[in-house]
Amino acid sequence: MRETSDEGERRMNTVVRPWCAGAQKSTQGGRRRTACSDAIKLIVAVAVTVAAIGLPSAAYAGAGPAAEKPTGELRLAMAGIGVMRPIPWQETVFGKGYLLLLYDWLVGANPDGSLSSANGIAEHWEMSDDRLTWTFRLREGIKFHDGTDLTAEDVKWSLEMVTKPESIAGFAARLRATIKAIEAPDPYTVVIRTHKPDLWLAQDLSMAAGHEAAILPREYYEKVGADGFAAKPIGSGPYKWVKGLAGSVIQLEATAKHWAEGVPKYQTVTYRVVPEESTRLAMLRTGETDIIGASRERVPELQASGFNVFVKERGSVIGCYFHQQWEAVPVRDKRIRQALNLAINREEIANFIFAGQAKLMAMYPVGSFAVAAGADPELKPYPYDPAKAKQLLAEAGYPNGFETTIYSYAREDIPELPRLVEAIAGYMAKIGVKLNIFSTEYPVARTKRMTGNMPGHISCLGTPNRSNPGDLLTLMYTLHHSSSRFTDHKSPELDALLEAAQAAGTEQEVKRLIGDLHRWLYNDYATMPIAEASIPFVANSKKITAWDLGRTLYDNNDRDLIRR
Repeated sequence: MRETSDEGERRMNTVVRPWCAGAQKSTQGGRRRTACSDAIKLIVAVAVTVAAIGLPSAAYAGAGPAAEKPTGELRLAMAGIGVMRPIPWQETVFGKGYLLLLYDWLVGANPDGSLSSANGIAEHWEMSDDRLTWTFRLREGIKFHDGTDLTAEDVKWSLEMVTKPESIAGFAARLRATIKAIEAPDPYTVVIRTHKPDLWLAQDLSMAAGHEAAILPREYYEKVGADGFAAKPIGSGPYKWVKGLAGSVIQLEATAKHWAEGVPKYQTVTYRVVPEESTRLAMLRTGETDIIGASRERVPELQASGFNVFVKERGSVIGCYFHQQWEAVPVRDKRIRQALNLAINREEIANFIFAGQAKLMAMYPVGSFAVAAGADPELKPYPYDPAKAKQLLAEAGYPNGFETTIYSYAREDIPELPRLVEAIAGYMAKIGVKLNIFSTEYPVARTKRMTGNMPGHISCLGTPNRSNPGDLLTLMYTLHHSSSRFTDHKSPELDALLEAAQAAGTEQEVKRLIGDLHRWLYNDYATMPIAEASIPFVANSKKITAWDLGRTLYDNNDRDLIRR
C-alpha cells in the first residue's frame, strides 16, 4: 500500500525536526531555522514523489541505522542434556532447554510459569461448558525453518505422535489418559476432545510444563523418517539445527528473525555435555565456555573470582525412588521402605553435600511450593533413627540386611548426585544394607526404568519445585499411576485417587485430592525424600550480565539468554 502525502510529511517530520531542534539550540538568529524549514519541505516533496512512483522511501531503505543481526556465540557446558535426540517423543524432558530454541509450543508461557498468548502457536484457547472439549485457535503466518507454513495438521500430528504408547516423553501417559481425539477442522483451528473433564490440558500443552507440545512439521518428518529428522530437524523456533552428537554437543544457528522473539542475540548457541565438574570449571576459567552448571559448594569461590552466579531459588526437589515395588523384592514391604528412610541423616546431607544450601521436605517429589497446590504443610521430614531402622529390617525378615543396586550419574540440576549416592550407600551400610553403586549415564538408567529392569533398585533424581496444581498432578500421575511407564506402584487405591484428582471439576477439589495423595505417599514411605535445593549456574560476567531463570518446568528459560 502506497503512502499518502500527509503520511509522508508526518514521517519526515519525525526524522528531520528533532535534528533541527538540536541544531537551533546551538545557533543564534534565524538562518538555521529557515534552512531547516526549507529542508523539511524539500525532503517531504522528494519523499512523496518517490512514494508516488512506487520506489522505496528512505525511511524504509536504509536511512536509519543498520538492521540488527545476531553475532557471536553462546556456549553452555552442562553435566547432562537429555538424550540429545531432537524429537519430543524420543527425547527426555531434560532436553527441553535446547528444544525451546528449536521449536515453538502450542501454548506459550511467561517466565513465572503463567500461560501466555504472546509466544505460543495458539493465540486463543477455551474449554467448553461441559469441560470435554478444548479449542485452540492458531496464529497465522508462523513458518518452519524450510519456509513451509505451520498449520493445525502439524499440531494434530505432533500431539498424536507424542502420546503414542512407544513415546518416551515423560507426561505421555497422562495425556493419553486424557485425550480422546484431536481434530483439525481448518488450517488454524485445533479441537481436542477428552475422555473426562480436564482443567489442566492447556497447562500440560504449554511451555510452562514439559516438552510434549513442541510442534514439528509433519510433511518433512514423514518424508525423511525419524532418523533423517533427528540428523537434520526442522522447527519454527528462533534457532535452526546445525549439528548434534549424542552425549557430546548440540550446535544451533540463529534465524534472521523469530515471529515472537525478534532478532536473536547470538549467531550460534552451543550446548556441550561435560560430566566432570572440574573440567567445566576449567573451561569457564579459560574462556572455553560462557555458562556452566556448578555444585553449591563452589558458588562462594566462583563469586569471589568475579563470575556471575544465577540461582533458581529452591528450584529442585531431590529424592530417590524404590523401583518396581510390586515385585518380590525387599522394598515391596512398607517396613523396609520405612527402614531405609530412617537410616538417612538428611541434616548432614544438606550441610555437607549441598553446602548448607538445601532445605528438608516431607515427601519427594512434593516440595514446599506445592503447599499452594494443596499439599499438606503439616507433614514433617522423616527422622534419622538407625536403631529403629534395624528393628524394622528384623521385623520384615532381614535381620542381616540385604543387597540391591543404586544408580549414579551426572545431572545438570544436581552436580552433587554422585557424592549423594555415595553418602546414601554409606548410611545404608550402617544398618546392614549393601547398595552396589552402578555408575552410568542417566539415559541408560532411564531406559532400564522404562523397560522394567530395575526390580527393587534405587535411583535418585531432582524435579522442579511445583506450585501449580495441574503441574503437580501431572507429575504424580506420571510417577505413580499403574499405567505409566515410569511408575513404581501398582496400587488400585492410589490409581483411584489419581484418577479422581484428574477428573475433578474444580481447582478446589483438585487441591483437596492432592492433599490426600500427599498423605498417602507419605504414610506409604513411597519414595526416599532428601531435600529441596537452589540451582546455581555460573557465567562469564562480561558476557552474561542478566538471566531470568524463570519458574517454568525442566528448563532455565533458555530463551531469555538469546533476547536482546
